[in-house]
Amino acid sequence: MKKRSAKVLTIVLILMLSLALALTGCGNKNETEPSKQNDPKNTTQTDKGSSNSPATNESSKLEKVDLTWYIGGTAQADVTSVEKAINEYLKDKLNVNIHLKAVDWGNLTQKMQLTNASGEAYDLAFTSNWANDYYQNVNKGAFLQLDDLLKQYAPDIMETLPEGGWDAVKVNGGIYAVPNYQIWAKTDVVWPMKELADKYGLDVASVKSYEDLTPFLEKVKAGEPNMIPIENSKTGQFGNVLLHYGFDEFAGRNVPGVVKFDDSNLAVLNQFESPEYKSFVSLMREWNQKGFFRKDAATLTDVTADRKAAKVAVLVGGTVKPGGETEMKSLIQKDMLMVGVSQPVLTTSGIIATSTGISKSSKNPERAMMFLNLLYKDKTLYNLIAHGIEGKHYKKIDEQTVEAIKDGGYDPSSDWEFGNQFNGYYRNGQKPGIWEDTVKLNESAVQSPLLGFSFDPTPIKTEIAQVATITAQYVPLLETGSVDPEKMLPEFIQKLKKAGSDKIIQELQKQIDAWKSSK
Repeated sequence: MKKRSAKVLTIVLILMLSLALALTGCGNKNETEPSKQNDPKNTTQTDKGSSNSPATNESSKLEKVDLTWYIGGTAQADVTSVEKAINEYLKDKLNVNIHLKAVDWGNLTQKMQLTNASGEAYDLAFTSNWANDYYQNVNKGAFLQLDDLLKQYAPDIMETLPEGGWDAVKVNGGIYAVPNYQIWAKTDVVWPMKELADKYGLDVASVKSYEDLTPFLEKVKAGEPNMIPIENSKTGQFGNVLLHYGFDEFAGRNVPGVVKFDDSNLAVLNQFESPEYKSFVSLMREWNQKGFFRKDAATLTDVTADRKAAKVAVLVGGTVKPGGETEMKSLIQKDMLMVGVSQPVLTTSGIIATSTGISKSSKNPERAMMFLNLLYKDKTLYNLIAHGIEGKHYKKIDEQTVEAIKDGGYDPSSDWEFGNQFNGYYRNGQKPGIWEDTVKLNESAVQSPLLGFSFDPTPIKTEIAQVATITAQYVPLLETGSVDPEKMLPEFIQKLKKAGSDKIIQELQKQIDAWKSSK
């Protein structure tokens, strides 16, 4: 009897062991189901460069995809080798191929409008309030809403960016672009060439406005026949002095609608009807007639070539920031003086001024967001895109500092355009620690009374599109002084009204009043 019981117990144990092994086998089989092999969420986040990047042995589960990224700037001669290096680096992380498509800044808006209208599939695009307009892209449905993608695939971005960055890019409660993390505080700035400032006795401390530059520009014009006294182009310059005049724009560059910083009532004005705009375009007319600009300024789409050739005595645009002089010198190989003509202000437009959207035509938006997330965390990836390949495009001065190799074929000199600039090397001449100083400047800048206001263009999208056609015609002419403002400015304003500028102002005021009452 005892022998029979022992035999039965042995059989039971064998059956239980067999069942356990079978269940284990089923579990392993489920882990490798084809339906999960290509799911971007099915990754192990153990990469050294990013706590949220797929590990090498997991990226093979992601189907290889191509991502096209439209950026602003001059096409780089050796972009092919940089793309190859980037894609080799990404193979074991995201298994994607990045294609960088650079478009001159002056043509970027038009190029992207045509690209969107044609239905061309692309994945990522630089967007801002001044080039490839963010609000117009949202208006036209060109960008995907990113809230869910950010939650699922971008924990590093969500952890890195301050809350104010997300408030700035919200449209009707939704996020349609990722702000680049860099200098957000905006200070209007001009850049006189140091050797000419010394030669002609320019006292930069006395330069508080554009008007203060006139005597210096006259001396340059008389004494430097091969120099352009000050740069200008078809994009115009009023957008570079908005803060100087006390304006905050919040509906996009060249869209009627600004608020004065010192106006507690937050009354919306049409900047093109303001005395400030008339004064500015009158000055541009005076400068044009004195020969301070290129003769073709009204049609010039890109000033990069003139900058790199060091042909311009005064550059315009950008913002005052720690290490800014060194960044500018890396572009034109000349010492430039960074002269602020406004106080530093933290504005919505300053934050969305450098952002990245994901196209609604993207076939792989999840992978595009995973790429942006990695770019925010992974310093190697960031520096490949910003600086190229070590030894070929740049050399290291020390572990934190690099210098571009002359004629190396790759030096976009727009580090602020790519994700998180604080991942970047310092350029030769910049002092280590300026990234921390930049964050402090962002935090200490005077806040616009409209910071956090989210503009919804939906009710006036038709009027905004109509107005854009008018501004594209008149702004290049008026802001380069190519026409007489006494005649053309009234004509411009009248056409804006016919296109719906008054309705835009009314709607903006309505939205701001509602926002104020909810605070």
